[in-house]
Amino acid sequence: MADPKLNGLNGREKTTRNEEPVRRSPSDDKPESDQNQQNSIRSSRRANRANPKAAQPDTEPGKRQAEGKKPRDRAREIPEDVRKRFTQVGNQFFFPDGTRAFTDRGSRIISRSENTEVIKSLITIAQARGWTDLTLTGTERFRREAWFIARQAGLEVRGYRPSSYEEGRLVRSLARGSEPRPPEGKPERPAGDSNRRDPEREESRAPSTAGARRDPKERSNGLRIGRLADHGAAPYRHDPKNAMSYFVRLETADGDREIWGVDLHRALKESLTRPEIGDEVGLRAVRRDAVTLKEPSRGNDGKISGDRPLTVHRNRWIVEQREFFAERAQAARIVRDPKQEPKKAVLEHPELAGTFLKIRASELAAKAIRDPEDRRRFVDTVRKALADDVARGEPLTPVRLKERMDRQVDPRVLQPDQALVR
Repeated sequence: MADPKLNGLNGREKTTRNEEPVRRSPSDDKPESDQNQQNSIRSSRRANRANPKAAQPDTEPGKRQAEGKKPRDRAREIPEDVRKRFTQVGNQFFFPDGTRAFTDRGSRIISRSENTEVIKSLITIAQARGWTDLTLTGTERFRREAWFIARQAGLEVRGYRPSSYEEGRLVRSLARGSEPRPPEGKPERPAGDSNRRDPEREESRAPSTAGARRDPKERSNGLRIGRLADHGAAPYRHDPKNAMSYFVRLETADGDREIWGVDLHRALKESLTRPEIGDEVGLRAVRRDAVTLKEPSRGNDGKISGDRPLTVHRNRWIVEQREFFAERAQAARIVRDPKQEPKKAVLEHPELAGTFLKIRASELAAKAIRDPEDRRRFVDTVRKALADDVARGEPLTPVRLKERMDRQVDPRVLQPDQALVR
């Protein structure tokens, strides 16, 4: 089996970002000195010695001119697909909205962006110029993403020290020999704007599980399992034309999977188990909340004349370490069992005290039902609904006691004065 300890690789984990509002830059919570760092890639000196032809002048200018071709300047080469992706003005390249993507200085390419598509473009340029050994500078996330993409392309990298998990992830990715999986969902382009995709509208229109290969167990309970590889704010699907959203990247047995949703930012911040990069996690959309957005309205001339309210549905997410969902599944089995003695169950699982109080309340309410079979069905329906909530990972019902407020509270039970509300 391949040894994940790759030679010459080095890194650290990323930090979690602040709560909404989410802006174009996903580095709101980083220190000012980190925010102001200039992200860059350049060819290491060893790369020039290893590949001297990359720095040599064109040896066939006459032949190229006879053929009607300009002499090839490999030091300034930009692949055609990169040119099509951005707008070039001099040595600067811009997003369609006018935001600068990167600046080409020949021997060094700089950018303030952490956009995944920008980083892929920089690595593509480096390959076209024959750079086989790269030196990275800049923010933690930029260097981590550039390191991974460059190593996948077979380039040597300096300037980033990967964690053990990141080294192992690279080995597994190379062993699979496949591109990362496309993001989940089969979005529709919103009407009224042929270029811009709104993640809120697409999330409302398209189920988040559509179009993706999923394990049968995942299809049945909506739980996505994988190792947390990355997360952060970015234009939807890393396309600068789209509105800002939030993504979580999971490493799965079939490759990387990206899940997009504005609420993922809140779910990670409020997670009870505080997952970190490399942890095995589970993601689940527990419900859909109605939210009102402002949509540009256009007049007969096609120009924007104002805004109009638009109601869409946003997925409400839970993101926890995998063990959390295993514990909840076990607790749900206890709740579903009508033969379970409540006192014994609460002694073993004090976090279920509020849930069993609800079941007891349903039994008292059922006494008003005359038919015994109807009474049983009523209680069973309540019990099943509560068990389903527990299994999904919903916050457990707190027990409101007037006395003993200083008692130690199980961390899995949310109290009324706690901020962790899903």
